[in-house]
Amino acid sequence: MSVSRSTYRHRLSSEDVRKGRILITKDAWRLFPEPGAPVHLRIGARRFDAEIQAEKCMCVPPEHEHYHLFCRDLKGQSGFKNGALVVIAKDSDGGYRFVEERG
Repeated sequence: MSVSRSTYRHRLSSEDVRKGRILITKDAWRLFPEPGAPVHLRIGARRFDAEIQAEKCMCVPPEHEHYHLFCRDLKGQSGFKNGALVVIAKDSDGGYRFVEERG
């Protein structure tokens, strides 16, 4: 949805929630490491292991990739639900923070 140098905002889809991942739109790729790289994701006071994953897709030709921030611990978190607007913020230590945006 929107991206700055340190934050990415995205509205979650039912597929995001079902698969425990967050789609990273192409305009936000520069905010995240390359696919396959480990990522530390902070949810509240807890820190979890996450990963950037690339998925080949043909939703619109030609074949291309979609990037996702995958963290199995997202499932069941408060704010990780269909239609929620979430913020992924890059921290000064190189990790990332998951926050539900309210309002």
